[in-house]
Amino acid sequence: MQGIFKYIIVIAFLTIGNLSLAQEGEFSIEFAQQNSDSKNTGVIDAFVKIKNNTNNNLTGEFEVHSNHQDLYLVQRKPKTVNLTANDSVFIPVKAIISRTAKAGNQPFIEAVFTTNNDDTKSVTLPVTITERKLVKMFLLETNLIYENVGDTLTIPIRISNEGNTPQKIDILTRYPNFIAKDMMETTSLKISAFTDTLVYLKKQVTKNILAQEDFNITITSLYKSGDIIGIANIRASSIKQDRRYTTQFNPGYAQTFNQTNQITVSHLENSSNASAYYLYANAEAQLNDSKIYTNIDANLWTNSNQLFLRNTWLGYKNSDFGIQAGNVSKFADINLVGRGAQAYYTTSKDSKIEVGGIDKSYNLADYSNPSGGTSAWASYFHNGGWLDKGFESNLIYDHDKFTGINSILATSRFSILKKQNFSLRAGGGLSNANYEAANTNKAGASGEIVAVGKQGNLYYSSTNFVSNGYYAGVKRGVLNFNERINWTTEKYNMWAVYNYMSVKPKSLTEQVLYSTLFTTARYNVGASRRFSNITLSVSPNIYSEKRDEPLYVGGSQTRSMDAYRMNLGINYSNHISTVNLILDGGSFKTNLNNQPSQFHIKANLIYSWKFLNLLTTYQYNSFNLGEAIANYQTNPNKTFYNIMVNPSAVLKFFDSKLILYTGATFASNTINNRITQFSGRADYKISPDFSLFVNGYYSDISNNPYSLNSFQIGLTKQFRPIRIDSSKSDLEVYVYYENEGKGAENTPSANQLIIIGGKAFRTNNQGIIKYRSLPPGDYEIRPVNTNEWHAYSRTVNIIQDTQISIGLTKTSTIKGSVSYIQTERSFEITKKLGGLSIIAVDDTGNIFQSRTDDVGNFVLYVPRGYYTITLEKSDVSEYVDIEHNNRNIQAIPDTITEVKFNLNIKEKRVETRKFSSRGFPSQSSDNKKKKKK
Repeated sequence: MQGIFKYIIVIAFLTIGNLSLAQEGEFSIEFAQQNSDSKNTGVIDAFVKIKNNTNNNLTGEFEVHSNHQDLYLVQRKPKTVNLTANDSVFIPVKAIISRTAKAGNQPFIEAVFTTNNDDTKSVTLPVTITERKLVKMFLLETNLIYENVGDTLTIPIRISNEGNTPQKIDILTRYPNFIAKDMMETTSLKISAFTDTLVYLKKQVTKNILAQEDFNITITSLYKSGDIIGIANIRASSIKQDRRYTTQFNPGYAQTFNQTNQITVSHLENSSNASAYYLYANAEAQLNDSKIYTNIDANLWTNSNQLFLRNTWLGYKNSDFGIQAGNVSKFADINLVGRGAQAYYTTSKDSKIEVGGIDKSYNLADYSNPSGGTSAWASYFHNGGWLDKGFESNLIYDHDKFTGINSILATSRFSILKKQNFSLRAGGGLSNANYEAANTNKAGASGEIVAVGKQGNLYYSSTNFVSNGYYAGVKRGVLNFNERINWTTEKYNMWAVYNYMSVKPKSLTEQVLYSTLFTTARYNVGASRRFSNITLSVSPNIYSEKRDEPLYVGGSQTRSMDAYRMNLGINYSNHISTVNLILDGGSFKTNLNNQPSQFHIKANLIYSWKFLNLLTTYQYNSFNLGEAIANYQTNPNKTFYNIMVNPSAVLKFFDSKLILYTGATFASNTINNRITQFSGRADYKISPDFSLFVNGYYSDISNNPYSLNSFQIGLTKQFRPIRIDSSKSDLEVYVYYENEGKGAENTPSANQLIIIGGKAFRTNNQGIIKYRSLPPGDYEIRPVNTNEWHAYSRTVNIIQDTQISIGLTKTSTIKGSVSYIQTERSFEITKKLGGLSIIAVDDTGNIFQSRTDDVGNFVLYVPRGYYTITLEKSDVSEYVDIEHNNRNIQAIPDTITEVKFNLNIKEKRVETRKFSSRGFPSQSSDNKKKKKK
């Protein structure tokens, strides 16, 4: 048996040896330095190595082939190669991935070398086509018009999938609430790779729609993963013959205090037997190139007969100068809020000066309350400030009555470098603080550096700040570092973060209590991965915190916490619902009562679906030093916990005329055993600009013997923007037919549709429309062209009453088709007929465009003239030649010009070598075998 086994091994060894010799032979061929994975329109760069294994010179023919239309070889002609004895050569091979290559296909490049002795060898390089997701949305009409009840608003949308995989997408249409009850409607579709499709969204015109002069519709297209493809707006306008210019009024205000030109009055009663009357008013008037604005926020409490005026001011501004008086705020190194005035002046195109002064009191109406002091400042901004490419400087004086300290602070910040992928900013400040009672002065200083950059998929940011203990700014005695590095791709995100903050302020007087001194540090690394609609993340982190708390007797007490945690997250989202679950937990140790290491965990769940939102939190044990200290002082024998459930909903009734906002909070923790809160608001629209609202609130905390509740009712009236403009003008447009023939008279074009600045007009029997009270500016006038008559759009500058005439010319028809021509040797390709772009350009550069239908036909309606007709090459395969592209034609009214594009599919090269590259015998070898018989 052992003899037979040895015999088999010897035979196998000899066979392998013979195979190796056959593989070597006269020469060897292989691919080297290859890059075989690519997306569409990518380039494959590879090298073929041919080595002469003999001691003689070797000459042969080298050629490369592709087995599929997905690969287009740049060099297609055979090449003669001469090799000296034992020499080798590297031949570059370049191939282009076709735009129509589908993901997952695995074409290959074949390299063949045939010597003069007819010795042939070949080698293949497989190429994998990776996925490319590229869907585009095109609105074919951005101006809709309506005239009568029963008309149909039709929105044509072209969806083009230029990617190499089928895609499921959603089209979200956001209508005003007088059109759609739920405002948002969704249309879903699946579109194959390299295809176009037309989607028509339709709405019938109702009485509610006809009552509107115009309105906007928002179209959003999304992948199923939730990624946005595109967002576009459409203006719908009623048709008029004569209208006055008005600024569009949008009644869909969500936040009262963010809007202009409205007034709100309300009354509140609460469980403490207190009542109040509220007045909020906001107005803004455009006066030529200037603006006057005011805001009033007043409330009167009847039990104390006290009036409060906050957020109340009057202002004026134009492009060069502005001033505001009343409640003023300046948020800088010192946050200044009070009553006073501020102004700015633009000294040049790139420079601005700002000055201001306040009395530090929140109430504008009551001067009996003691003031907190006075402040003044002056600022200079150049070239957009340090956030752009310039710099900024501030000088602040502050007098604090409560501490008796006067401070002067000067800061400067500037942009050092601002490039597309990197920016570097720096700043610093100097201050002097004087304590009047002891005549003590202390100097302070600060510095900061901010760097942000990007390199490929790598993002990094660094924010650093330092100041000494006597610095007069808000960030006194601060040492702060925030460093972050992110590496992000389409599906992956990895990061590393370091945060450190130390706060150790100092005071000029012992009468001011020392603030708690604290230090926190956090080290964090993490990674996330997106799977379609789901994103998973994991992030281990180290957290440490220290506090030096002042004691009543004197001195301080140091408390500390060190924690080692793991953060896990899962997020699911689409355009209807979102689920976000975050788990964070690990071990921690504090020096409170010398406790050993403990376990803590926190879970947050956020869920939203249509009108419903839900937030839930569960926490076991303390997560920061403040919680640990508070629990140690109040419940030293209990483990801290916190549970909270917070549902909320927005409900709409009666076509969204009535909207209910409801919310509740149910919570329990070691400090408050039970917390129950309810809140609600109802808004009812009496008319589009007039509404009634009701607010309600209830709160019950277990360790508080009294519950709190309040009820508020009010009215809101909104107004159109106010314009006071002496330079308004009227525009009159006359539209007529340009009749041909000697002596022919032009006739008015009645019932012709014209779009001016998004507004729709229809001419009267005399071919005239009027647009009154237009402010100065440029206005596009676009006739709605038909298959019979055409006029180009034009832009008119209106600075005075203007009359213009527009002539409609008779159109010509260009009809055509696209067809493929192939032979038996032509490449097998996808013969795309629909969605091919046809462009006609006249002698003056005007462009007319059409696309082929599913069978390859197209039609263009153009005015008289000479045109160059082109089939865009980018829409067809690289293996296609367009016959007689870019042809010149003459368009004549009342005639049809026929244009046919022949797409010649290229032929494969005929193989003539003795052996084929795939190892099958050639025709000549077959003949030899037949002769032997």
